[in-house]
Amino acid sequence: MEINQTAQVTNAVVEAYGIATEKRHEFLTPEHLLAGYLKDRDFWDVFERCGDAQELENSLYAYLNSLDSVPEDQELAIDFSEQTKELFQTAGEAAMAAMAKTVQTHHIIYAYFHLEDSNARFHLENALDTSIPDFLNSLLRNSSENGDSEDNTPQDRWLRYFTSPDTDINLVGRKEEIGKIFRVLCRKTKSNVLLVGGRGVGKTAIVRAFAKTLESATPGSRQKRELPSKLQESVILELNVSTLLNGTQYRGDLEGRVQEIMNAVSEEGDMIIYVDELRSLGGMNKSDDGSKDILSLMIPYLKSGKVKFIISATPEDVKKLSSNDQYGVLSLFRQIDIEEPSDEEAQKILEGMIPSLAGYHGVKYMKGTAAHAVAMSRRYMADRCLPDKAADLLDEAGAYAESLKEPKVTNTLIDKALADICRIDVQAADEEVKDDLYNMEKRLGQKIFGQEKAIRQLSEAILMSKAGLLDSGKTVGNFLFVGPTGVGKTELSKALAQQLHVPLHRFDMSEYSEKHSVAKLIGSPAGYVGYDDGGILTDAIRRNPHCVLLLDEIEKAHEDIYNLLLQVMDYAVITDNKGRKVDFRNVVVIMTSNAGARYAHKASVGFHGKADAGAAMAKEVKSVFAPEFINRLTSVVVFNDLDEKMAGLILDDKIKKLQERLYARKIRLEITPEAYERLLKEGFSPEYGAREIERVLNSRLTPLLMREILFGKRKENFTAKVAADSEGLKIDTARP
Repeated sequence: MEINQTAQVTNAVVEAYGIATEKRHEFLTPEHLLAGYLKDRDFWDVFERCGDAQELENSLYAYLNSLDSVPEDQELAIDFSEQTKELFQTAGEAAMAAMAKTVQTHHIIYAYFHLEDSNARFHLENALDTSIPDFLNSLLRNSSENGDSEDNTPQDRWLRYFTSPDTDINLVGRKEEIGKIFRVLCRKTKSNVLLVGGRGVGKTAIVRAFAKTLESATPGSRQKRELPSKLQESVILELNVSTLLNGTQYRGDLEGRVQEIMNAVSEEGDMIIYVDELRSLGGMNKSDDGSKDILSLMIPYLKSGKVKFIISATPEDVKKLSSNDQYGVLSLFRQIDIEEPSDEEAQKILEGMIPSLAGYHGVKYMKGTAAHAVAMSRRYMADRCLPDKAADLLDEAGAYAESLKEPKVTNTLIDKALADICRIDVQAADEEVKDDLYNMEKRLGQKIFGQEKAIRQLSEAILMSKAGLLDSGKTVGNFLFVGPTGVGKTELSKALAQQLHVPLHRFDMSEYSEKHSVAKLIGSPAGYVGYDDGGILTDAIRRNPHCVLLLDEIEKAHEDIYNLLLQVMDYAVITDNKGRKVDFRNVVVIMTSNAGARYAHKASVGFHGKADAGAAMAKEVKSVFAPEFINRLTSVVVFNDLDEKMAGLILDDKIKKLQERLYARKIRLEITPEAYERLLKEGFSPEYGAREIERVLNSRLTPLLMREILFGKRKENFTAKVAADSEGLKIDTARP
């Protein structure tokens, strides 16, 4: 016996999918479904008479907010959890036992009380004031479901009325887009709307505002008369693709459902179907299974004009479809681009949302929180659009205030919410960075020796950018470090990242000397191996938009890399292989090069004795790199050759670090002047720089210490005195 489900059950599932999609959860759980039921006014009223519906809603959302989310840059595919499958199986068995033709709400709720180790059951029982049988009887008595009716229509199962929420919609600057929707829907041909915009830009909110315009036009009212005659009787229905696909196991099942829906809607007339995501309809890849490609099945109805469509999409989805648009689907739509609102417009939109958020969380939002949320989300959440990302901050901050029993949402709470979302401590970072910026030159000089001029040049450029005196649409800085090997170019980059409290992303550009290897950075083109993997560089910056990007030995890279870098230095943005823009505005770009280092000695040739080696290297740089590349650099930082004084400072630093490691094992290291001179003499090499000092320590000193620690008479708590004789270094040990 086949058992269907009632419209109320279907609507609860649809709402549950909406909640899971909004929170980017991988699985639809019983908790999502119960939260979906609470959006049904009839269910809410029944529960309110048997318990505390608000308490149930609060506890459910607290649990749902604690679940892990799928990252924004990954595709979301929601599936039923094992508990949800068990729930529906138990409900189906209960319906069959009652000889019912449909699964109804009381069957679903009955199944909740038979789930073991279920959070949903726990929250449900906690919020109830009556017995479970009394609650189930109340549901049965007050239910408006007609479970035994066979008059269920496709609309009941897979479509629902798309209406605006009860709260006011404050859409600043969106009247033009809503007007365009009206005009497109009134056309004779191509009367289907494709709303294209980034994630969070407000596409769904615009459709809700359009729906509200239709709803508010009551018969005989002025609003009704102002509507175009062709749309005065129109109704918007939302197609839920997830429920449409459920149970379509065999070829032909989906085709039958789509045909059933479209024929029924065509007969009704004046129907507008809304689909929230273009990608959910399929047809994006050549490998798409034809039986699951809803978009191609809808083509006859898109052409007929009897049913009008509004579909939202991201630019990436449109680009992907256009590359494989076998049936010319895009030509049947009129595209309306939805741009991200300005900061001022976004702030006004948020101010319209604050009363609703304040009522939901039971807190007060302080003046200026909307502006702060916009500013902080703009700065730290570059991969999403306003106003949604700022609205997320306000909502998260409200949840913080509610959980901490604080009556007010302040800018500090917004920063805490941002720290959770972006995994950064905004307040601590700002305070530490401000202190470290003040002492930047001094602290970098304590780590990198003999390069005072290079450090001063780099520090001043960074401070200029942080002070806002440079173009805000560019990177923090674009630097070319030139100089011999081993003089501290890479070390200075690491030290800078530590000072700015950001990660360092290092790329060895010798690995990108071939033309085909460039694709690794931004991702392979569509149709090539690695397309779905994304780009190494773009993914790294998307994960950590505040960072130091180190491109070592840039002169060894393929020339196509320079075209990529020109985009970064000019506009602080790269478009990856999937059409997504990656923001580099908070990146310090450092490129290192040995170009000109081997020619520096030529600077000393001539009647004047010794000239500036840096000038010789800078001259050689101009011959290696193109003028358009050099002109976009913030600074060319020239590093000095290693001299004996610098070598001594580096040796002192490395010995000090070795002493600290040994001290942790209660071993004291002493080096005699003779041994020190021997290490310095062997380690000083202008040709190989500081790396030669490292090699000498690892080959001369540390092996002696290793043997003494492992095989000597004393394992710890002793003094190791390093001396030198004609044969080399030796160690004497004694108790301290």
